[in-house]
Formats: sequence, C-alpha cells, structure tokens
Amino acid sequence: MGSFFKREKKYKLGIAFSGGGAKGASHCGALQALYEFGIKADIVAGTSAGSIAATMYAAGMSPVEITNNFATMDFRDLLGTQLPKGGLFDSKPLLKHLQKIIPYENLEDLPVKTLVVATSIEKGRVYFFDSGEIAPRVAASCAIPVIYQPVKIGGEHYVDGGVLMNLPVSALRDRCKKVIALNVHQAGETPYRDSLYSIATRSFSLMFLSNTMEDAARADILIDMDTSSYSAYDLKNIETLFFIGYNTAVKVLEENGYRRVMPQQKLEIMRKEKPHTKIDDIKERAQQMLAKSEELKEGARKLITGSKS
Repeated sequence: MGSFFKREKKYKLGIAFSGGGAKGASHCGALQALYEFGIKADIVAGTSAGSIAATMYAAGMSPVEITNNFATMDFRDLLGTQLPKGGLFDSKPLLKHLQKIIPYENLEDLPVKTLVVATSIEKGRVYFFDSGEIAPRVAASCAIPVIYQPVKIGGEHYVDGGVLMNLPVSALRDRCKKVIALNVHQAGETPYRDSLYSIATRSFSLMFLSNTMEDAARADILIDMDTSSYSAYDLKNIETLFFIGYNTAVKVLEENGYRRVMPQQKLEIMRKEKPHTKIDDIKERAQQMLAKSEELKEGARKLITGSKS
C-alpha cells in the first residue's frame, strides 16, 4: 500500500507537483516547457491536483492531453450528493472520473515511478502511496477537508495531502539527485467575506501555503507560478493558466542554464463547449446540503421529544 519515507535507490531527476485545484493547469504549461528543453523525470510526486497531473504525466500523456483533461472537467460533475458527515460531498464521482482519464489501474504499473501524497486522519501523518489502485489514492490526495468525505484505504481514512505537504519535495529529496518543484499554490490577498464557506476555503489556502514554503526551499529548482489572481475552483481560465506555467518555466530554466532542444511548439488547447460551473454554484450546493442536514436533525429532535412545534 505504500510506505512512510521509504528509502530507495537514487533517481537522477524528480519532479514535485503542488496542489492547487484548477490552478493545476499551470503544471501542464510547465511540463510543456520541460519537454521542449528535453527534461524528463525519473520519478514524480504529486499532491491533490498535482497528483492528477503527476499520474497522467507518468502514464505518458502529453502536456496538452493533460491540459485538455483539466479543460473538460466540471466541479459540479465531481461533487456527489450526500448528507454531511465526514464531508459535504461524496468523492465517488471524482473517483469514477479519475478511473476514466488515467489509462492505468495501479501506481506500480505506471512507466514512471509515482508517489501520491495524502494525509492519514487516524495517524496524523503524510503518506506517500507508491503502489495500489491509482484512482482511490488520487481521490484521497484531492479530498479537501469538509468539502469531500475522507477516502478509506486499507482501514484508514485519508484527506488532501496538502494538509501536511502541499508541495511534495520531501517525498523525493532523499531519493533524487535533483528535484524540480512545480508550485501553483499562492494565496495572495483577498477581501474578507463573512461566510462559513469563504472562511473555510481561505483558511485551507493559508494552511497549504504555510507548509509549502519549507518544501520549496528544499528543491534544486523552484518553478513558482504566479496564479494568485485565479481561483482554485474556477476552470474557465485553463488556457491562461497553461501559459502562465509555460512562460514561468521557460524563464526559470533559462536562468538555470538549460537550453532548448526544440523550438516552441504551436499548441491547441481544447475549449469546453458548455459553461464551467461557477464557484457560486458550488457554494449554493454546499449550503443546500447543510440546510438539509439541519432539517433532518430538527425532524429527529421532534420525533424523540414528541414535539409538534
């Protein structure tokens, strides 16, 4: 099922992919730059959205193919309806979508060694999955607390790897001679909104940012993509985010002495035909689930007390 900080033979180059929701499209642009500079990873590690990008990269998919998978996602389709318990939404739709887009069943089957980062609720530890079914482990890595119900694997419950390690350089540091870190998570500034949803998501964003800094410092090369103006839950800016990643990576690689092995390619990013889910739609669904839960609690109270009021 994987191992905690398991020491293995040294790899020449590892790439760490941060979490960041829809901002993960910038990973694809960075991967395109790495491709044009002739840089290939021997091992990858990913957290949350970064675990999706990492596993698709390890499966041999091109940066544009990975981008198009991001472009055709809709958060509304990935939120299963359930009564609030461990999370507002069931992760089964996300699980099914991952099974559909990743062309391998198990992590150990991927052509490139892959580590998927998740957080164990029971043990309070970060866990690096390196074997077993891909879809449930990536779903666990993406299970944002409160939003998604924890994913149960091998008797333990897991949530988003970003809770403890949003940029998984440490997953690779002792295994690799060189680590390139791709970071898309930047909190930026935001006006205060007096709502449960806004406070929760902002708090998670700051928590993920705080543990990103230490890992960023451990990378040999940090490609830090400025996505602070974009929401992690808004998929309408996929193409823009792709080129933020691409242009940032080209600049950083050139500054570190790398040279192109091929000219810049002309790329066509797929555009989604129907409108993407707006963040307000997700907020509305979350509020509906909370309201339904309160209604059931009130009904149960009346049943127990015999009250008709």
